[in-house]
Amino acid sequence: MRLHTAYMRETRNDILELFSMDRTWTMAQVHAQLRHFDLSTIYRNVQKLAADGLIVPIHTHGQETVYELAKRPHHDHLVCQRCHGEECVPCPAPALKKHVLELFGVCQSCRT
Repeated sequence: MRLHTAYMRETRNDILELFSMDRTWTMAQVHAQLRHFDLSTIYRNVQKLAADGLIVPIHTHGQETVYELAKRPHHDHLVCQRCHGEECVPCPAPALKKHVLELFGVCQSCRT
């Protein structure tokens, strides 16, 4: 049992390390980065991290749920027209307290 608990802790730590980047992640993107874990392990751990309030699902135009680190200051998202990923960007309309804004362009990774 102790080995299983250590494995789950390692999985969650690896996932949280990805979420420390200033971007969003789908389950498939997390799995692509952490191939040493099977997809069902990724799903279980992302759901647990979301239930614990460490990551949150966000509204997106896409069909797959996108997650990001919880408790970030308010920001919006840029949807990359090349890789279709999303990156966090400063809010261009901070006076609007409640809104959802998606910008479309090219993300930092695709620009370099």
